[in-house]
Amino acid sequence: MKLTPVFIKRCHLVAAVMWVGLAIPSLIWWKDSVLWVILISIYANIVGHLSGYSAARADQAAEESEDSTSK
Repeated sequence: MKLTPVFIKRCHLVAAVMWVGLAIPSLIWWKDSVLWVILISIYANIVGHLSGYSAARADQAAEESEDSTSK
């Protein structure tokens, strides 16, 4: 399997959505634990994956631009 920008973009988007989904149970069932650390960790995961998604989109756009100029 080749790691294309489209594949990487989709992986990051799926991971970000997964972390958003995990935010709800963490707030409901783990509210008596160290809530601040949970929130910061979830935030860091979401932002990290969305940053990766954005970078993959930029990589894809650059690759498409390169393909169109070489023809």
